[in-house]
Amino acid sequence: MIAERTLRRYRKENAAAMRGIIEAVVHFLLGILVCRGTIFINLAPFGGSYIAAVPRKHLIWSVLGTSVGYIILNPSQPFRYVAVVIAVAAVRWTLDDIKQLSRSVIYAPTVAFLPVLASGIAMMFVSTSTLSYFSTVLIEALLAAGAAYFLKKSLLLFDEGRRITSLSRSEMACVALAGCVVMLSLGSIEVERVSLGRILSVAVIMVCARYGGAAGGAVAGVATGAVFGMTGKGYAFICAGYSFGGLIGGLFAVSGKLGVAVSFIICNTIMLLSAGDSSVMTPIFIETLIGLGVFMILPKEVERYITPLFLPRESTRGERSLRNSVVMRLDFASSALNNVSDCVNSVSRELKKLYAPDVDSVYESASEDVCKNCGMRVYCWERHKNSTKEDFARLSAPLKSQGYVTESDVENLFSKKCCRQIEVADSINRGYGDYIGGIEAGERVGEIRSMVAGQFSGLSEILGDLAAEIEDYKSYDPDSSARVLEYLRGEGLLPVECSCMIDTNGRMSVEIQLAKGKTALKKNALAKDISALCARCFDTPLVTEVGTRQRVVLNEIPVYDIEVGVYQHVFNRGKLCGDCVNCFSNGFGQFVALISDGMGTGGRAAVDSNMTVSIMTKLLKAGLSEDCALKVVNSALMVKSEDESLATVDLMKIDLFSGKTVFNKAGAPYTYIKKGGHLLKKTATSLPVGILGNVKFSKEKIKLSGGDVAVMVSDGAFTDDEKWLERLIRDFSNARCADLAKEVVNEAIKRRNDAHDDDITAVVVRLIEN
Repeated sequence: MIAERTLRRYRKENAAAMRGIIEAVVHFLLGILVCRGTIFINLAPFGGSYIAAVPRKHLIWSVLGTSVGYIILNPSQPFRYVAVVIAVAAVRWTLDDIKQLSRSVIYAPTVAFLPVLASGIAMMFVSTSTLSYFSTVLIEALLAAGAAYFLKKSLLLFDEGRRITSLSRSEMACVALAGCVVMLSLGSIEVERVSLGRILSVAVIMVCARYGGAAGGAVAGVATGAVFGMTGKGYAFICAGYSFGGLIGGLFAVSGKLGVAVSFIICNTIMLLSAGDSSVMTPIFIETLIGLGVFMILPKEVERYITPLFLPRESTRGERSLRNSVVMRLDFASSALNNVSDCVNSVSRELKKLYAPDVDSVYESASEDVCKNCGMRVYCWERHKNSTKEDFARLSAPLKSQGYVTESDVENLFSKKCCRQIEVADSINRGYGDYIGGIEAGERVGEIRSMVAGQFSGLSEILGDLAAEIEDYKSYDPDSSARVLEYLRGEGLLPVECSCMIDTNGRMSVEIQLAKGKTALKKNALAKDISALCARCFDTPLVTEVGTRQRVVLNEIPVYDIEVGVYQHVFNRGKLCGDCVNCFSNGFGQFVALISDGMGTGGRAAVDSNMTVSIMTKLLKAGLSEDCALKVVNSALMVKSEDESLATVDLMKIDLFSGKTVFNKAGAPYTYIKKGGHLLKKTATSLPVGILGNVKFSKEKIKLSGGDVAVMVSDGAFTDDEKWLERLIRDFSNARCADLAKEVVNEAIKRRNDAHDDDITAVVVRLIEN
């Protein structure tokens, strides 16, 4: 175990070091490459643009690359541009720490513009340059600033790990223009005047025309043509040839690759002939043919990556509007149900004030029943009414203490002689019995009313959770969903629905609903194949069965993995444990450890704790929050039987992508955390479920990282002294989590000194970096 963990850490450190070396080499080579891009024959300002745009962590290697590139590959003005590169790097080194300045959108363009302009002006004064040279220098500086802006945006997007299909139109435009700068640099790589950059440009224009239609082809043609037209080597006609070819090629996109290729080469050849420069005709024509060949041999698999770039964004806006509409309606429904709950409780309180049973009504009923036909009524209730009421009121003491009154009580407590003592006593006893029954019924109705109101509140929270979950998803990927459905059918499964959703963090989750069939579901193969289809890395799927359907959820592989150890001791070594435990992934990139301790021991406690854990597990896997699940469990325990049913809930939820951990406790004891060599104790005052209608979790939060350990125990593990438990956890390092859980339980059994056995459960969880 120790060797495996050490090897994993060693591999991770090596991978990080290798990644750093590769990134340094890539930025060094890019620095050399961008120096080759020239405009107006011999101006090459894009090295300064690249230094202004590159992330600071790659600044040194990029400066070295551009300096080498200018000295070796740009013989016209090498030292001017090296000075520009050094000046830009010096400015960035000084000002990058001022976040308010460095985060401005004009920061990179300004840092590139000023050194290029200043160096050009300096060159103008030391030579016999004219005013037209100044205008050229000004244009050069403006182009350097624009290139810095587009390179900065593009490098930030790729540094964030954004996928090309998730970019907005403006972001894609920035990437495209940054790509034009790179292609211009590749354009200087020539063999017999045949340029690598222009070959790639031809292929890109045809691809854009094929999958983006006339608009895609025309835009690609204008962008690349304008870039190569500025080189000033007699290639100004290229802009017209590329633009016209891209437009006509897009119009013939319905004819497939061949239609695009033929139409482009005809249009480009026409513009080439109209230029009349025989010295460039042959290399340009050769470049067009080679670019056409590259376009034609592109494999069909490329289509699934290229096509989404040209899908109309209106569908995304419509999808967002639909999502917002669903969220809004769920929120309104949640609020309405919550208002119903409040209304039920409010009306109940008012009715209770108006119609609550009163002991005085018992005496009034007795007087109506017995005294109505008595000959002494006039004397007792008309002449001495107040005295008679006081006589009845004095019966309250024996009535409440005994639950009934006797003939002697009436005789002794009445100030006047009553001729119907037996009838009065019997009537009061009957009325008091009804009174007590009314109170008990009212309490029971109140409990039921409270539970019904709680159900409305719980349903309100369910809808609120669903609204929050839908709102958290940024977009829906219909193409990936279609590919997954086709794959599932090909595997002999019976898919009902598939949904590929991307959340606000850019992570994709795949939810599949399957009808049960004869074909067995192979989890590992499913994760591997769907990962390839969606170009993601998915973890082992979570499968939940509901009736005749299966719900399959796949999430991307998280940052952390979990090692779990569980051990239990049953009271008197019986068959039924009053503690119930479950550890699982909820299908949303989160790990849940759950312990419930039923009241007492034996079968009844086992029923309550198992019912609690079972309901909580199903609701959490369905995507509901722990607070919502707690309310449902509480209502279920309260209506389960007439006898009192209660259970504690100790729930730990860990986000496996961030390490953020929430401890939810309802009547549960401490949870111990070993983090960075320090021992922490998490607890909160709260009540178990099944007692009151409005139960809530007490919460504690912490952020865990790789190697941190959490230990959860039921209350049976606690003795008079807890230092032994803290010592065991503090000394735990490289052993298995299962060993620590077993040691905690066995030590707790030894240390019980109250001559009373109990159910004991220990759960040990350790985070491991993937």
